[in-house]
Amino acid sequence: MRDYQAVVRVRHQGRNLAEEGAALDIVTGHLVDYGATAHMADGWTEWTMTVRTPTLFDVAAVAGRAVRAAYGEASWGVTLVRVDAWQVAEWEHSKGLTED
Repeated sequence: MRDYQAVVRVRHQGRNLAEEGAALDIVTGHLVDYGATAHMADGWTEWTMTVRTPTLFDVAAVAGRAVRAAYGEASWGVTLVRVDAWQVAEWEHSKGLTED
């Protein structure tokens, strides 16, 4: 298993998660194990999270399922729009943040 960083964008029609305290608590509570942070706006939210999977190809499925399940617990329907991912150690190395 390797650590991958994922950015998951979801759409939720005309609602802003930041303005709905109970839903926000439920969703963030379900994503806490992923170290998730969010950028929220009316109608969409973008989550940045760490996902442990065997390969890069598994990241979108794992991250997408986790985010959809978190919103489902809050009784919010969301549409998965996009998932971007990269391998954390490779990115840190490319930026000179780790030693060889």
